Amino acid sequence: MNTPSNRMEFHRPAESAAETGRREQKDQEYRLRILDAVRRLIDRNGFDTVTMHHIAKEAAIGQGTLYRRYEHLGEIYSDLLRTSGVQFLDELEAFAGRNASSMLALDQVYEVIVRITGFMDENAELLSAISCRYAGKKSFLPSKLPLLVRMHNIFATLLSRASAQGETNEIDVTLISNCLLAALAPEQYFYHRKTLGYTKDRFLAGIRGLFIEGLKKETQASGGSHL
Repeated sequence: MNTPSNRMEFHRPAESAAETGRREQKDQEYRLRILDAVRRLIDRNGFDTVTMHHIAKEAAIGQGTLYRRYEHLGEIYSDLLRTSGVQFLDELEAFAGRNASSMLALDQVYEVIVRITGFMDENAELLSAISCRYAGKKSFLPSKLPLLVRMHNIFATLLSRASAQGETNEIDVTLISNCLLAALAPEQYFYHRKTLGYTKDRFLAGIRGLFIEGLKKETQASGGSHL
C-alpha cells in the first residue's frame, strides 16, 4: 500500500518578465564591460600579454563571473569580432541579392572572395589570436559558427545560380562551398602571406584560378574543333 511521502517539495517561482529583463540587462552590461576591458588591454600591450586574470581585473569583476560567460580567451576574442563580422556579412548578403540581375554569379562569387580577403587583412591580429586560442580544442567546429554558416549560404546561393544560368557544368554546390571556405580560412590565408611570402594579389589569383576559372563551362569555338 502506497503511503504519501512526508518530504516537502519546494519549487522556485517562475521568473517574471521584469526579472528576466533585469537579468538580461545585467548580463549585457557585464558583456560590454568585459569587451571594453579587452579592447583597452589590447591597445595598451597587444594580444600576447592578455590573460583572463588581467581581463577580470581590468573589468573590475570576479574571475568566476568572467568564466561563467567565457571559457577562454578564444571565446572573448570571437565575441569581440562578432559585431563587425555581423555587419560585414549583412553587407555581403545585400551585395549578393542586389546584383543578381546585373552581374554573372561567378563574378559575384569572386567579388565576395575579394571582400572576405580584405576583411581578414583588416582584422589580421584578432583572427590570428582567435585561431591560436582554438587550436587543438576538439569540441571546436568552425563550420558551425553562425558567421561561417551565413558565409557558406552566400557561396551556395551564388554557385547554385551560376549552375542554373549555365555558367558552370553541373557541380556539387555544398562541396565546393565547403572547400572554398576552407581555402579562405584565416589560418590558410596568413600561412600563405606570412610563411610562404604570397602577396594578397597572388593569393587571390590562385583562388580565382581554382574556384572561378576552374568552374567555368568550357565552350567550343564556333565551327567546331580542328584536328
